[in-house]
This record gives sequence, structure tokens and C-alpha cells, in this order.
Amino acid sequence: MDERDLRQAGPIVLLGGGHAHLEVVRHLGQLGLGRDLAGGVTLVSPSRHAPYSGMLPGHIAGAYGFAEFHVDLLALCRGHGIRFLETAATGIDPERRRVFLQDGSRLDYRLLSIDIGSTPVLPPAVTAGIPVKPIASFAERLLRLDALADQGRPLALTVIGQGVAGVEVAFALKRRYRGRPIEIALAGRAPRPVPERSLRAGRLVERELAKAGIAHHRDFDVVAVEDGEVLAKDGRRLKADEFVWTTSSGAPAWLRETGLLLDPDGFIRVDEKLRSLSHSNVFAAGDVAALVEPRPKAGVFAVREGPVLADNIHRSMTRGRLKAFRPQRAWLALISLSDGRAIADKWQLALLGRWVTRWKERIDSRFLQRYRTM
Repeated sequence: MDERDLRQAGPIVLLGGGHAHLEVVRHLGQLGLGRDLAGGVTLVSPSRHAPYSGMLPGHIAGAYGFAEFHVDLLALCRGHGIRFLETAATGIDPERRRVFLQDGSRLDYRLLSIDIGSTPVLPPAVTAGIPVKPIASFAERLLRLDALADQGRPLALTVIGQGVAGVEVAFALKRRYRGRPIEIALAGRAPRPVPERSLRAGRLVERELAKAGIAHHRDFDVVAVEDGEVLAKDGRRLKADEFVWTTSSGAPAWLRETGLLLDPDGFIRVDEKLRSLSHSNVFAAGDVAALVEPRPKAGVFAVREGPVLADNIHRSMTRGRLKAFRPQRAWLALISLSDGRAIADKWQLALLGRWVTRWKERIDSRFLQRYRTM
């Protein structure tokens, strides 16, 4: 396809301001597609500000302000000649190539890419508590905890979910409310914290939880919340003034009405090129994508998918050969604690120190700077 054909190719719609789409905006903008493509490129997101998930614990702990861990999508899009709409998608008609938006409008596309994240999976009929996801709006929900803490009375806060996210949130809350009469607890169904990481990382986390005074309730499979208590499957109860959910991720429910091929959990099934298995002109990345080689719903994969997704969208418009995304089998986890130290875990090797925090800060800073420089 030559340059003339490209100008007649039709619009690209990007749903969601996730980590992968940040790179798509930057890449397509540098190629001039926002200005040259017929219909241009449009990014749709319910929020103008896209959070970098790796820095959320630091924000909770008070180390970063709101602006420091967010990317301004409007500014990013304007700098790259791409249209930005601050609204959410409510449906997709892949046969008519149409997206329906919350504000009542609709967008037609030639090519669609979806990076809308995920939602927390809670026990049936449970609505109590504060979910961490979607991260884009968690800063607002955090104000509920601050309002409780500002009352000055003793409080008990329980974080539910023992993965890296849950552990980091528990430590971050401990630091945020240090000096106040607030007890932090961690609970989950696994026999140890961070069960997805190495045994040594789990032991280090267990030790640091005890040192920080964070109670750990292992083998606590939450099935209900009743009268300010979480109820475990084995009958145990845990009282708390508020609960923070960091449990496993689920797909947005409206995707089941789209006709896209989904996995049993409702995520969009994609091939190695990040292309929908049912509709070749639809891509998906980040949490919402079900990869050929399944991986955890973690930001590290969305970040690594970004360059491949961006290149493949461009190649799709120019009839080029698409690249495969090869997710790494071993990936680095940097687990922030409550005292300025962090744990680095990879290849069954776990190390702890303040130097890990400085290393993490450099990684985070480089990522954000990439999308703040026009």
C-alpha cells in the first residue's frame, strides 16, 4: 500500500488508555498517521489521565502525587496529532465495524485496538469494600479511606488478595497511615504471600509483614462480607472497618455481547500477533487480552506488548507482515515495602534493599518520561 492508499485506508480506533496504547499513540503519531490517515486515529478513554500501575503503591504510600504517576492522554494525543475522546465504550459491533460510546455517539473503524484493562473478581453478591481496579479511578476511592483515617479513632483495614498487588497495597497503606491508630491486615486463600513468585520472595515478604506489624491471614478463602466482617469458606471471620480488594482480574461484562471470541473468563482471545481470533481487524492488549501463552494480568506484559502492537497496527494498514509477541517466561517483580526498601524477584532469586527501590524508581521514571516528551 502506497502513501496515497494509506490516506484512504479508513480510521483507527483505540479503546482504552492502557500501557500498550500509550506506545501505539506515540508510534503512530511519529509516523504521521494521526494527520495523514483517512479518518485519522482516535483514542477513547473514560479518563484523561492514565495511571502507571507500577507507581500506584508509591502514590498510596504518599511518595508520589497524582500527576507524578499519570500520563495526560489529551496532551499525549495532541502532541502526536491524534484525536482524544474522554468517554467510555459500551459496546462493539465487529460486523459493522462500529463502537458505541457512553455519551451516545458511535465511531466507525477500519481497525480497532482494545486496551481497557480489567475489573476485580469478587465473591458472588459482594459489593462492599474498595477495589483497586480500575486503577484509573482508584485515587478517588482512596479518599474514602482517608476520610475514615481522618476521624482519629482506631481503625482496622484489611487488604484481600496475597499477590504482589495485595502485598504492595498493604505495605503502602501501612506507610500512608503511620503514626495513626490504624491496623493493617492481609488476607487471601493461598498458604503464603506472593504465591506466584519464588519461595524466597514469599519468605522475605512474610518476614517483612511481621516486622511492619501487618497481620497475615493465610488460607482465608473469602466467600462473603457480612456486617463489617469478611467470612472465609472454613467459617473464620475477620472484622474490619474497610476492605480493599486486590483479587484476581475479570473482564468487563459488556464484552460478552460483542460477538468477539472470548476465553471462559470473558477476555478477548488473540493470536501471537495480538489479533482477535475471530476478527482480524481487531487487536487487543493488556489485561483484556487472552494470550496464546497465558500470563498473569500484570503491567509488565502490557508495556512489552506496546511496541509489537504499535508496529502491527501500522503493518496492518500497509499490508505488511505482522510480528509475533513473545511473552517472557520469567519476569522481574519489584515489590515495594513500607520503609523505603523493596524486593527484586526473578529466576528464583530474591534480593532486598533500598537499592532495589532506587532501581525501580529509575525504571518508572524512564517509562513515564517517554510519554511526556513531545
